[in-house]
Amino acid sequence: IIQSVDIYEIYEDDWWSFPRSPLVFEFYWNDQNFVLINNHLKCCSGTENEARRESASLLLELYIETYFPNEQVIVVGDWNDEIETNNANQPFWNFISNSVNYQFTDMEIAEGNSYYWSYPTWPSHIDHILITDELFDTFNNGNSTVQTYLIDEYLEGGWSEYDAILSDHRPVALKLQFNGE
Repeated sequence: IIQSVDIYEIYEDDWWSFPRSPLVFEFYWNDQNFVLINNHLKCCSGTENEARRESASLLLELYIETYFPNEQVIVVGDWNDEIETNNANQPFWNFISNSVNYQFTDMEIAEGNSYYWSYPTWPSHIDHILITDELFDTFNNGNSTVQTYLIDEYLEGGWSEYDAILSDHRPVALKLQFNGE
């Protein structure tokens, strides 16, 4: 049973970095405090759009470090950029290069076969799940999983039907197996 603590938006006045304000959900589960941040960053290629995503990434990190430095934080959503590009010009380099405090749980998907990517029409993997170090042991315990749900494979019309009625993105899901659960 999840007990809600608070739900609110952040950076509501920063339309440049966040065309859609991130939604924060603070909750308790199994006597543990969690913070879930859902975002949908600026889309499309181009220097300005990449700069907007980088700005959002830096602000998300600042928010987490300011308000939740020791909490179990999960950041999900449409990041609208790839994470497997391992260089300092990458919009999410602040998270990728800070592997002591942050981990993209879907990095193997991003670096793997394009069949499992979240945005197959580009094709690219641009929907990600980031966790903070408080969740590393839980994620890396061998019983936790992350995957892209290939819902289109279960529809009669395949990808065409999925894209027409549901979304142009596939969902990426994280299952965390806590000790004793």
